[in-house]
Amino acid sequence: MLFVATLESLPGKYEAAVRKFKRPVVPESVKIDHFLGLFGKPDCIVVFEAPDEKSAADFTMQFADVAEVTTSLALDINDFKWTH
Repeated sequence: MLFVATLESLPGKYEAAVRKFKRPVVPESVKIDHFLGLFGKPDCIVVFEAPDEKSAADFTMQFADVAEVTTSLALDINDFKWTH
């Protein structure tokens, strides 16, 4: 499964957040496709693969003490069925 997480550092935690973003703990079951710093908000975006939602949550929650984390399941646009 493909996931996208946005990370926005908490007030007063920017330096700690960047240190953590640069050295994430990546479980064997997770594969990071892209970990990008952004010029603007949010501060980072992570595109990664995980076998299930629990694994994705376990991975992204390591950032919760330094950042607001929002994680979404990503689907190929061609899998969207509401239009042709």
